[in-house]
Amino acid sequence: MKLVLVEWRDIIAFNGWEKAADIKCPTLFSIGWLVSRNQDTIMIANCLDPDDFTGEAKGEERPIPYGITAFPTGCVLKISDLPDGEFNNIPAVQDSV
Repeated sequence: MKLVLVEWRDIIAFNGWEKAADIKCPTLFSIGWLVSRNQDTIMIANCLDPDDFTGEAKGEERPIPYGITAFPTGCVLKISDLPDGEFNNIPAVQDSV
């Protein structure tokens, strides 16, 4: 999985007397491991589990992504790879107790 920076536009709603010309959708940034990308949705994870510590991901490819953020593709402006962001071979953690 690749570590990426996602630049995206947020959706904003007002319930007051704001004028349309005064409302701007903010541009935000999120960092995470790219889990999937298709025409509808881009997903990143904020945590990767190389050991399946919960034991619930039987048969799934490791590392197992958790803490998923899903972006509608239309809100994403840009996805940039971060340097040294490859997650190819992280060793399993050994308990030292």
